[in-house]
Amino acid sequence: MYINYNDSKEKFSKDLSNFLNSDKDGVFYIGHASILVRLNKKKFIFDVIKNTNFYNRTWLFFPSQINDRRIFDVDGVFVSHIHGDHYDPDLLKKIQNKNIPIYILNGRPGFNQDLKNKKINFKKIPVNKKFYIDKKIWVRGCLHEYNDIDSSLIISNDNLSVYHGNDNFITEKTLSPFKKKIGKVDVACIPFAFIHFYPYLLKTLSSKANKKEARRLENQFMNYGIQQAKILKPEIVIPFGSNLFHLDDPKCAMNKGVATPVDFVNYAKKFHKSFKNNYKTMLSGSYCLKDGNNMDCYYEKISSNKFNKKLENFTFKKIKLINHKKIKKKVNIQKNHLKIIKNKISKNKIKIDHKILISNESQRNSKICIDIKNNSVFLYNQNKLPFNSHYFVVQDNEFYQWLRKKITFEEVLGTRRFTYERYPNTYSVKVNSIYTNFL
Repeated sequence: MYINYNDSKEKFSKDLSNFLNSDKDGVFYIGHASILVRLNKKKFIFDVIKNTNFYNRTWLFFPSQINDRRIFDVDGVFVSHIHGDHYDPDLLKKIQNKNIPIYILNGRPGFNQDLKNKKINFKKIPVNKKFYIDKKIWVRGCLHEYNDIDSSLIISNDNLSVYHGNDNFITEKTLSPFKKKIGKVDVACIPFAFIHFYPYLLKTLSSKANKKEARRLENQFMNYGIQQAKILKPEIVIPFGSNLFHLDDPKCAMNKGVATPVDFVNYAKKFHKSFKNNYKTMLSGSYCLKDGNNMDCYYEKISSNKFNKKLENFTFKKIKLINHKKIKKKVNIQKNHLKIIKNKISKNKIKIDHKILISNESQRNSKICIDIKNNSVFLYNQNKLPFNSHYFVVQDNEFYQWLRKKITFEEVLGTRRFTYERYPNTYSVKVNSIYTNFL
């Protein structure tokens, strides 16, 4: 069944009312990576946020997430990981005041500690074990294979089983044994989009090579999405977690390069033909209900041209290009700043021959150099980069906030307000995990 999609509060409110007026097991798509799941007349929300200022106000959602207080009348809340488009600490504090349990998958000390620091009470779900949150409702979750951040979870009452994949790109190595343990999947929210700073912000690639690499990676990640669908074999595939658009420039290569949910459905129909009817262009406000053995879906069948036109109209109405102010006063990098960074990097156990250099745009001649091999941190004043290095040039405001411990370096990366170079220009999972997890 199809519903007419438009970005209006009235329509979203009606769709939510239709879903809530039913007692059937089902899934309502709040938007981006957030869903409302109803099982046995109990409701659970996943990765819901109200904060629109995450990552220093650098992103917006299209289609917009549903913002309706009825969404928060639930029996439990799940948070997949710590990224700002999935995790809203201020909202979680309000939720816990209503004695609604907050669940996370265990196994990530950094996430646990952040919740504790923010005085948010939470319940830990054991990794890769069947865990009952109610007498007849169970969950099972798995972590990402190397990044210490992402997780996936299935929730089920043995009538309706819903897989929440957020942006956890796990491979067959993890997903196949997981599928054997969980059994049938009715609805799978599957990631497919490569929303990353590489190659768009890398300055050691030509424009032609940059575009070619972007196309290759988008196709590769859509193939990952198809691979997950092939393993999980769900009745319904919801393209998931690709509703983020960068605020600074609606026409930037990063916005234009990222595949949309419509792109993924069209791609899947071409390269997963035997399963093509299972992929649905479900957007915010769409929902599905299970009636006996049948899944009834309520969503709009939308073309790429129509989606892109709506996006263009939406972004130009919503966005005022941000004027990034330079810091007039020189940023004074002190010894205690270097000491704090050294304490962070010393927790990394992978001692490889590599250096990470970081400076702000206005002071490129004063780079913070982090030697991963021996945990030393010092100032580097030469223009030529040392061999085996990454060099990040961060916009002044974000650099200053990072230096003052207002944001983490992972949050700096999330803003996409930087450019970087690699010398030599090679990819390393180990290096990426170090500056993501330890700075």
